[in-house]
Amino acid sequence: MSPAATLIVALLLTLIIEIPIGALIINSKSAIIPLFLINLLTNPAINVILMILFSLTESYAVYLTALIIGEIAVFVGEGLLIRILCDIPQRKSMVITIVTNSASLVLGSSLLALF
Repeated sequence: MSPAATLIVALLLTLIIEIPIGALIINSKSAIIPLFLINLLTNPAINVILMILFSLTESYAVYLTALIIGEIAVFVGEGLLIRILCDIPQRKSMVITIVTNSASLVLGSSLLALF
C-alpha cells in the first residue's frame, strides 16, 4: 500500500473507531464534530511524523520510541481539546482519549497489518 493510501486508511479507521466510542462516553451527538476535527488534526500528524522517521532511520526502535512519545502527546493534546470543545471535566476527557486512542491503536494497527 502506498504511503498516501496508508495515511487515508489509518485516518478512516481512526474516525470509525474513535468517534462512536467518544460520543457514547460523552453521551452526546454534539460531540461528533469536535471529535472528528480533533482526529483530523492529530491522526495525520502523528502518522506523517512516524512515516518520515522510519523512512529516514529504517529503525524499528526509533519508530517504536516515536510511537510511544507521539501517542502520549496525542493523549494529552486530545484530552485538552476534548475538554475545551466538548465542555466536559478534564478527568472525563482524559478517560475518553485513553479509551478511544487505545481502541484505535490496537484495532487500527491490527487491521492495517492485514494490508
